[in-house]
Formats: sequence, structure tokens, C-alpha cells
Amino acid sequence: MSAEPFRRDGIVLAVVVVVAAALRIGLAVQPGLWCDEIFSLAMATGHSLEHPATVADPARGDFVEPRDVVSAATFRRYLEPETPPAGLARVTRAVALSDTSPPLYYLLLAFWQGLAGSSDAALRMFSTTCALLSLPLLWGVARDLGGRRVALLATVLFTLAPPALYYAAEGRMYALTWLLGLALARATLVLARDGARPVWVVGWIVLAAAGLLTHYFLLFVWLAQTAWLLRYPGRLPRPVVVGMMTAVGVLILPWYLRVPASLGAWRVTGRWLATPLGYGQLAYGVLRLGGSLVNGYGVWTGIKLTMAAQAVLILALIVALLRRGGARATPEQRLATFWLVGSVVGPVVLDLLRHTATSRIERYALPGLPAAMVVLSLALDRVFRPVGIAVLIGTVIAWLPGLREVARSSPRAWEPFPTIAAHLAGWTGSRDLVIVSSIPSGVLGVARYVAPETPMVGWIEALGGRRMPEDAERLTADRCRVAFVRTHDLGERASVETWLRGRAETVRDLVLYDEAGVQTVITYFTLPAPDGRCASRSSDSREPAATAPDARAPRVPHSGG
Repeated sequence: MSAEPFRRDGIVLAVVVVVAAALRIGLAVQPGLWCDEIFSLAMATGHSLEHPATVADPARGDFVEPRDVVSAATFRRYLEPETPPAGLARVTRAVALSDTSPPLYYLLLAFWQGLAGSSDAALRMFSTTCALLSLPLLWGVARDLGGRRVALLATVLFTLAPPALYYAAEGRMYALTWLLGLALARATLVLARDGARPVWVVGWIVLAAAGLLTHYFLLFVWLAQTAWLLRYPGRLPRPVVVGMMTAVGVLILPWYLRVPASLGAWRVTGRWLATPLGYGQLAYGVLRLGGSLVNGYGVWTGIKLTMAAQAVLILALIVALLRRGGARATPEQRLATFWLVGSVVGPVVLDLLRHTATSRIERYALPGLPAAMVVLSLALDRVFRPVGIAVLIGTVIAWLPGLREVARSSPRAWEPFPTIAAHLAGWTGSRDLVIVSSIPSGVLGVARYVAPETPMVGWIEALGGRRMPEDAERLTADRCRVAFVRTHDLGERASVETWLRGRAETVRDLVLYDEAGVQTVITYFTLPAPDGRCASRSSDSREPAATAPDARAPRVPHSGG
């Protein structure tokens, strides 16, 4: 490429990156984490959360449900780096005990926190940084596959797509999967073009291993790109490809030998994906996962009707391609198709083999998002005038409601931890009590945003560590009032709530979210005080608010943990 086009491409890419950064950083600095992001903080600081109570080791930072009333600050320590920081071995141990994902994201996040801290913004900025670093790689891969216009289309679509925007500002590993997938695709293309250059061979092996140690569903990306390399090896001998695959297997073997035991271990959240799906549901899963990569409606809500509009646009694009003689693709362009198909079909095949329900969880297809942008851009470029332009404009318009909701929404409507804290602020005193019925990350989520001195009890029914009615009577003794918070409680009503409703006076049930059996509720109780010790406190305290000060509860389906 001559100097002038190269400089022009650099300017265009820089503008796209600046726009993408402005959109994503603005979201990343908004306060308010949800349970999975709370979980990310705990893992990166070396604190296991999801283990059975009988195997908890407090000396290694494992979560232990306090027997007595403690301050919110006591719970917060599970989300904060220790001095000295937890080492890599302890972070890896916490992941093995608690998570169903590999450890690399959490290890990198631990390093990042050492530089940036453990605030909400710091956590999310790691994902945002990965997403922004993906843009130059996406430009390069798309340009190699289809030219400069395809590169521009792919990066602009990636910048504006609601899934790409939303998950770039979430404190989870999905943005890192984009970065690793794109880097692996770049290495795959170079190896096919230039042959077995040692630097690229080693780079491909390291990138593949890193991906497989970041998220298990990057396995589908790796398999797809490896299958392409075996089908279209170019100047790379196939025996070298087999050797590279073997090297990747050797690198990941120490962790993957532990996978069966890790996936089979008991966890607080249970086996929420262990639901066999019928063949019709599995077939629909392909459409669900594929559509989720380009839809303007998702967990951030939006307007559901836009999905139908987008389906019509995609259908029009397919018809236009067929009228042009079909979607004839070069071998290089088929790499993006392999990648996309692997990411969408892989979870469905897994469900078929293991009788699970991962294909119901749209974010599990996210490793294929860059490929979806490239495939869509290649199709738009092929029929650019007039159909491609019309579909492009229509797609962006269909995305606008979703983009608005991404900008306005809290991370997950059913876990509004800052809103819960806002309701509790000024209501609880030293003689009052907050009981949180949830999973460990839900208890920590509430504790993160309430005042540090707030008296709290975590009531985690699944751990089975509470005795009724003894614990309820002991914990509420000498207390004037109780704010009972129920959020992400796995559908099990805590026994203490039944006890409170029978013994205390219910002041108000404040429903912050209620949809499809998923609730976040604060119930305010006053406790009987025959000696009158709570009379002055009750009369001086303000009435709990009737509605959330800033809560919006969009009606979206709960998609699990």
C-alpha cells in the first residue's frame, strides 16, 4: 500500500476509534455493577464465592457467611485487593472453586487492578480497553478480506452495534474474547499467506492458548479457524497446522485436566443451565444466537419490534446477494464465515451433547461478534448500491432505540444495587438491621453501595448454614427495624422472611423489579419492642420511599447468572 492511502486509512481509523472511545468510556464510568461483575472483582482479588460452606478456607480469602450481624464494610473486603495482593496461585484457586470459566481473564484483571484500582469504572475500563484495542485488528482483518470499504463498514458497525457497545462496558471477559479472536484471525491469515514463519507460528499458539484459557466458548472460534487453516492452508503445510494444534493442547492441558471436576462441583447458583432442550428449541437456538450479534434489542431492552425489522433487512440483503449470483466468497473471506458459524452453532452442539441450555444465553455467542460484523460488511459491500446502502441505513436506524437504552440503563434491571442503597440510606441506624437474601455476589453487591457502617446479615439459603428460628431470634434481638432485601435469590423464599412476616409488622413492600418470576424487593419491618426502647427511633426516622428515586424497570427476561 502506498503512503497516501495508508495515511488516509490511519486517519479514518483514528476517527472511528475516537468515536468508539467516547461512547464506551461514557458507559464504563457509570456506577453500578451487577452480580457477575461483582463476581469478577471477587475472583480477581483472590476470593472464592460459590463453594460449599464446608470447604471454605477463610485464610485463603474464601467467602464465609458471617454468623452474626456485621457491618457492610466486612462484606466489602471480598471485593478489595489485599496487602500484599493475592498471588496468581490464589486467584487461580478461587476461579477453580467458584467459576465455570478459565482463569486468564481474572489473572489479567488482577494485574489491571494493581494499576487502576477496584472501582466500578476501573473494572469496566479493562473491558473497554480490550474493545478499543480490537478496532485496529478488526480494521486489518476486514481490509485483508474485502478491502478498505469493508474495513470501514466493519469498524463502524462494531462501533455502533448495541451488543458491542453494551458488553464493551461490562466487567466480564467478553471484550477480551473479541481481542483474542481477532488477533488469532490475523495470525491465521498471515500464516496461510506467508507460510510457517516462526514468530507467527509461536504467536498463533500463544493466542489460541490464551483464548482457550479465557472462555471455554472460544474453543468454537479456535476450532473454526483451525478448520479453515486445514481446508485452505495456503503456504502453510498441514503437518505444521497439526503440530501447532498439539502445542496448544500441551499449553492448556494443566487447566483442562481440572475441567470435569470443576464443572461438576457444587456451587451456590446450582446447575441453572442443566435443562435439556428439544430439537425445535435447539434449531431456534441457532437463530437466537446469530440474531443476537446484530440485534438492537437485548438485555439492555429497546424496542422488540426492531428485531422483526432487522430480520426483513437481512432477508432483503440475502435476496440481493442471490440475484447477484450468490454470495461467492474467496477462501480468505470464508474465514469470517467459519468463525461466525462456529460461534453460533457451537453452543447448540454442546447443548445437544451435554443436555444443557447454553444456547438460550445470547452472550455465549459473543466471541463471534467481530466475525458477524465482517460477514455483514462483506455482504453490504457486494450489493452496496443501492441495496447495501439501504440495509446499512435501516440497520443503524433499527439500532437507535437499543443504543438509547444502553446509554440510559443500569447494568441489569433486576439487580439495582445502587438503587437499593439509595432507599436504605438514612433509614437504617445502629439499632436497625439489613438482611439480604441472595447469592454471595448479591450480598456483596448490596454491601458495596450502602454506607460502610450499615448493620447487615447475609442470608444465603442455598448454603444451609442458618438454623430457624434460633438464628432469626438471635440476629434480630435488640433491633428496632429490619429492611429485608430479596434479590437474585434463585427462586427460594428465605425462611427468615416467613418468620419476619409472622413476628414483625410489615411497613411496606417496595418492589424494584418484578418480571417472569424474578424479583428485587425491599420489605420494611418494625419489630415488637415491649419496653419502648425503639419508640423514639421509629418516630424520628423517615418513611421508606414509595418508589425508587432513579429506578426504571424495563421488562426484560432474566438470562441467568
